[in-house]
Amino acid sequence: MDNIIPIFGSSSHEISVFKPVSFEDAQQAINQLKLGQPIMLNISELPHLTAQRITDFVSGSVSVLCGYSMDVGNGVFLYSLSEIEVAGFQDQQIA
Repeated sequence: MDNIIPIFGSSSHEISVFKPVSFEDAQQAINQLKLGQPIMLNISELPHLTAQRITDFVSGSVSVLCGYSMDVGNGVFLYSLSEIEVAGFQDQQIA
């Protein structure tokens, strides 16, 4: 992937990367969020309907937990219970 965006900042959080292969795998991502750990969800290689179900489930869960989400692009999403600043993200969007 040639469009990886580096994540910098003062946050001491680790970001867990999830690449689910089925809807059932989405629960692991939610469990990490409940522990306060930000997650990056890559659904880029899933069939459209499965990707949509996972996105809806995780986004709904994040909303219930009063969290934040960011569409990084190409089927990759960042979810967190605390706001995370992604350095250079706005610059990448404009370019």
